[in-house]
Amino acid sequence: MYKNAEVEELKKKVILCIIVFIFVITIGLLFIFNRFGSDVDAVSRALQRKETFVVFFTDDNNCDSCSLVKEELNALGVSYYNFDVKASSYQSVLKRMKVDYEVRLPAIYVLIDGEVSFNITNIETRKMVRDFIQNNNVISLIGQES
Repeated sequence: MYKNAEVEELKKKVILCIIVFIFVITIGLLFIFNRFGSDVDAVSRALQRKETFVVFFTDDNNCDSCSLVKEELNALGVSYYNFDVKASSYQSVLKRMKVDYEVRLPAIYVLIDGEVSFNITNIETRKMVRDFIQNNNVISLIGQES
C-alpha cells in the first residue's frame, strides 16, 4: 500500500511536468511565429501575388547600421516589409526573388510586380538611404500601387 501512494505521487508529478512542458513549448512557438512570421509571411504572399513593395533585410543582432536605415525609411515615409534574415524562409524568399548572390546587410529591395527592380546593400549612412529612395522614386512607385 505504501508503494502505491509513492507511485501515485510520482505519476502526478510526471503529469504536471508534461503539462508545464507543453505549455512552455506552446508559448515559445507562438513567440517565434509572432517574431519572425508576420512580415516574413507577408513578403511571401506579396511575391506570390506579384505586388509592388519594398523589403528591408535586416539582422537586428549582427547589424550595426540596421536601426539607422530603419529610422531613415520611417522618416521618409516609406512603407516596407521588415524581413529578419534569421527567418527559416530567408533562402527560399531570395530564390523566389531570383537573388543568387550574397546579400550584404542592411539591404533594401524594391520589387515591381514581384520582380526586383532596384536594390541597395551594405548601407552605411542615412544619405545612402535617402539618395536611393529619391533617385529611384520609390515613394511614388509604392504610392501608385496603393
